[in-house]
Amino acid sequence: MEDMLHHAKAAARGVKQCLIVVDLPFMSYQVDSAQALANAERLMQEGGAHSVKLEGGEKIASTVARIVEAGIPVMGHIGLTPQSVHGLGGYRVQGRQRELAEQLITDAHALEDAGA
Repeated sequence: MEDMLHHAKAAARGVKQCLIVVDLPFMSYQVDSAQALANAERLMQEGGAHSVKLEGGEKIASTVARIVEAGIPVMGHIGLTPQSVHGLGGYRVQGRQRELAEQLITDAHALEDAGA
């Protein structure tokens, strides 16, 4: 989180008319939605972010909803998720099999329904 805050502050100082989306880093939102909200708030208030990015689909939809309810815009990220690359077996194209492609669509709809 400290590194992301540092980089967000630098970006916020250096731009005039850009959307600043800051990635919530690995394990900064996976424990529970209270942790996620607190870290998202820090990125907005201290870092100057305009929105935050989280990786995942259905599994994080309730967390996304909680952050959005607090007034923080969220950008969702599904498919090849770098924070989970080791669990995916490396950097590989995701969703080639029908079942996995359908899960990507389900994940996208879950994030959309949550407000991302």
